[in-house]
Amino acid sequence: MPQHRPVHVLFEGRVGEIADVEHALKFLRNWPEDRRGHVYLSTWNACNAVSIGRVSELDAMRTFIGFAEVTGIYVRAEDVPFVTGKLREPLFRRGRR
Repeated sequence: MPQHRPVHVLFEGRVGEIADVEHALKFLRNWPEDRRGHVYLSTWNACNAVSIGRVSELDAMRTFIGFAEVTGIYVRAEDVPFVTGKLREPLFRRGRR
């Protein structure tokens, strides 16, 4: 599996970390329906295509970064402490599903 840096997003007043495609899909499932346009759909499709081997995880995460930039939620990793005033925290905790 390719290694990549987590993607940081500012959503609902807090910064979260999207570490992999699984987290990206979970985040996208919770994205407001009235904001689901072409960029959202392209990102959703790319992330889902990873599971059938049509898209690499690295390319799907690049697509997610593009989605975050276009929607204005992308936070550069070096800016995380300045945006939050504290260390980052995961948007989704591991555990029971």
